[in-house]
Amino acid sequence: MTAACALVGAVSEETLAAHGFARRTDVHQAARCAELWAAENRRRADRAALDRHQDKQEVTR
Repeated sequence: MTAACALVGAVSEETLAAHGFARRTDVHQAARCAELWAAENRRRADRAALDRHQDKQEVTR
C-alpha cells in the first residue's frame, strides 16, 4: 500500500471527487498531489468569499 503525502492529506473528499479520484493514494500515485492541494485551497478560498458575501448581504437587509 502506498502512503499519501501531507499535501493530498489536506484535500477534501469533495475535491477528490471533482477531479475523478476516489482515494488519496490514487492522487499520490498519479503524482497530482500539488495540483489537487492547490485546487483544494482555491475551493476553500472561494467558499470563504461566498460566505463573506452572504454575511454582507444579511447585514444590509
